[in-house]
Parts: sequence; C-alpha cells; structure tokens
Amino acid sequence: MNFEGEFSVDNLGETNTRTLYKRDANHKKKVFKLFGLFKKKKTIFEKQLNQLSELGIFMRAGLKKELLLEETSKSEYEEDPYNLLLLTLGGEVVVNDEFINVSDKIWYLDTECIEDHRDYVRVIMRLENMTKLNLNKITDYVDIQNSTVWVSFEYMNEFIRWEMKVEDDWLDMDIFRRFNELTKTEQSMKLYISNLDQGCLVGYFNQEQVIELNELTKYKFEEY
Repeated sequence: MNFEGEFSVDNLGETNTRTLYKRDANHKKKVFKLFGLFKKKKTIFEKQLNQLSELGIFMRAGLKKELLLEETSKSEYEEDPYNLLLLTLGGEVVVNDEFINVSDKIWYLDTECIEDHRDYVRVIMRLENMTKLNLNKITDYVDIQNSTVWVSFEYMNEFIRWEMKVEDDWLDMDIFRRFNELTKTEQSMKLYISNLDQGCLVGYFNQEQVIELNELTKYKFEEY
C-alpha cells in the first residue's frame, strides 16, 4: 500500500480462509465392528446456521445462504460442524464485484495485518461496527521501520489516542482489552477472542452466549 499521513476508511477487508478436515471412514467402520460404537451423527448445514443465528451470529441482511456454498459444500460443513461455518461467516464474499463481510457478528481476522497507514483504522472501524459504539475522527499512523504506531479517535466527546506495540506486521492484541474498557458500561457484552495460530475469531457476546458457543465449537472464546 502507498499511503502517507493519517487516514480514515469506511470499508474493511480480510481474506476469507477455510479449513478442511479429512476423516478415515474405514477406521471408523472397524471401530464400529469391534466395539459396537455408533458413528456420531452429523449436524446438517441448516441446523448449524439456525443454532448460530439463535446465538446472535448470522449473515448480513440481504445475503443468501447459497453464498456460503460457493467454495465449501454442505458435506464439508457437516464433517466439521460449526467450526468451518464460523470461519466462513467471519470472512468475506464477493457481491457485485465487491468484497463484503458475510456477518457483522463474527470476524475471522488475520492478525498479521499491520503494514501501513489505515490498517489500524480498519480494525477500529470493524470493532466499532460490531460493538455499535459511536466513534468519530478515527485516524492512525503506522511506521513499522521506526517503531511508531498509534491510533486515535473521539468517543463521548473525549479524544483518545493509543500507542500500539510494534512487532513486525503483527496486530497488537491489547487493542481488544482496550476496546472492552470503552464498552464496560455495557456490562453484559464484551469482545471475546478465539486464537487460531496466525488469526483469530472475534465476537461481541454476553457470557451466556460464550458458554453455549464454546459447547458447540472447538474454537474456544475467551475475554482477552
């Protein structure tokens, strides 16, 4: 990217990544014959969508579920229930030649994403949209080479500036804790994170939602 100075942006972008898991069907058949164990029933795709929707994680208005099947089949979602669907809902799809977020309620974020000006602005604006905070005049400055990175904005008529830790092009994960400090008046809702190697899943939930979500998926959400 070739940007200079301070920036504000309106759109967010992250690469949609999907993970596939293979299972040894022959081994399962042997286990069934030897021990009389029943194969775990698959959770159908539509049921996964409905359960996540009941927990507050759903597609953006106007998007159809068929978009979720353009690169991933129903059988793949059903082989890895809830996990693969969460990653897809947290990513992007192309609509009318434009990348848009599949869901505003979950975000699959590549944390190796800070390279230049406006990168922190993108993060802040996505979190603003997720938490429904009203932030103004969001700007940032990113100079990795000289270890100078900060982001600033106005919230409730107060000017806020955060100095961010610089570690190559990695996001300073403390931004989630700081954002939760802003939202602490909403005592039942917080940002929760599930770390996934180079990326993470981000959601804005109450404690009951997190407990139920963690029972459904292997991606365990915790307050940062």
